[in-house]
Amino acid sequence: MSPWARRALRIERWSAALAGIGLGLVLSFIGNQMTAGTAPFIAGGAFLAWVVALLLRRLNPPVIDLITRTPLSLHSDTECDENARRAYIGFVPLYTPQPGTEASKLSPNERAEAVETLAFDRLDINLSNLAPTITAIRCHKKNLEHCWLLPTADRSGHGSQPYAYLLAEYLRQREGLTCTFHYGSEYVISLDQDALVFDKTYRRVRAVIGEAMKLGIAPRQMVADITTGVRSMTMGMVLACLDRDQDVEVVGTRYDDRGRPTGDLFPLIFRFEPDLKDRET
Repeated sequence: MSPWARRALRIERWSAALAGIGLGLVLSFIGNQMTAGTAPFIAGGAFLAWVVALLLRRLNPPVIDLITRTPLSLHSDTECDENARRAYIGFVPLYTPQPGTEASKLSPNERAEAVETLAFDRLDINLSNLAPTITAIRCHKKNLEHCWLLPTADRSGHGSQPYAYLLAEYLRQREGLTCTFHYGSEYVISLDQDALVFDKTYRRVRAVIGEAMKLGIAPRQMVADITTGVRSMTMGMVLACLDRDQDVEVVGTRYDDRGRPTGDLFPLIFRFEPDLKDRET
């Protein structure tokens, strides 16, 4: 839940408490002012109605609905340029080449050497699971100033951080991006305790949003990409973005009649926000 939604709920609890105290005062006020004319009586009656409404709302608490807007499908360079953001947040998966490619035939040592030497072609970067992230970031190239890449690590400390470096350098050298990349150890999400991955991701994404705001980048100028990452990471990022100004992105494609992906990759930007509604009686 976003900070403003939590504040709304907190304000409502305080309002209900104050309404309980104020109810007795209002009743006394109305009784004293009834002989002074109609204006004070009407004002007191209106205030009483507000107090009663708050009490009824407290007895029948609201539910949180979700307002969604039509997703933005960014298929062309023009559409990307028109919707390019100043900041990007996304996950870095463990590099996996497509089966049957030359990169899939590399031994673990050969792969590690290729990563260290930034042998992009040998690794077939655009034929790997890093391709969707490349597509997503490249789409914001026109306005992108800061790019946060969130790697993962397992119990032994091994993870996708080397591929964050590989990805950043590929985007610099092959795609011409000049933004600042953030992917140090402080951004690693540990997967050693699965039950805590959601909370770790939520806190990390909220912290990154805070960093961006300190750099003068408003939430509406950022996008958070959920394309890669385990399910609990995806959930953590989505809930960290539960704010009307914070958009979420996913890289999609088209599917054939059998549900198999086909065609080019393209980013989709989703806009949503929580909405407090009265519970139906």
